[in-house]
Amino acid sequence: MVMLTAWVAFALVASLVEQAQVSSIIVERGPCLGECPIYRFKVTAAGDGVFEGRRFTDVHGEQSFSITTKEWLAFQSALAPYRPQGTEDITTGHPRCAQMVTDHPSVSVTWIDASRTDRLTFNFGCKDPQNDAMVQALADAPDLLPVGKLIEDRRLEDGAWERQPVGLPK
Repeated sequence: MVMLTAWVAFALVASLVEQAQVSSIIVERGPCLGECPIYRFKVTAAGDGVFEGRRFTDVHGEQSFSITTKEWLAFQSALAPYRPQGTEDITTGHPRCAQMVTDHPSVSVTWIDASRTDRLTFNFGCKDPQNDAMVQALADAPDLLPVGKLIEDRRLEDGAWERQPVGLPK
């Protein structure tokens, strides 16, 4: 039991050290068949961020923003369990994408630190049950930062978005 407790403590410390080394995270949301928001943002441990609304977002073009240490830690912690070592593409053909539904958007998350860069690409059409927690984390991550309101106010389940008709108040 003591060995197990020591191993768990070591794993927790190693995870915290790895998270502390991340200097920036980039999130890029790709298109779907329809009007899904397409955007990219980069946020740093220093508290700086740049959002770029590309299509179907409330804010178009580049918008700078700042975050608090608390926001950075919440954002980084929410995404940390899904950080691969190297590159992982959970898309068509991946073992975790046996139940593929077409026409969904994808998201790429890139973690950058002093020693390495890791990248996860996930297609929201991969409906395998083991992806449920990751889908929720990836869909909710922008709302942990000020970029959530730059994308769009109305979100549906599993990463989909609902467009507000032009000219109607939100």
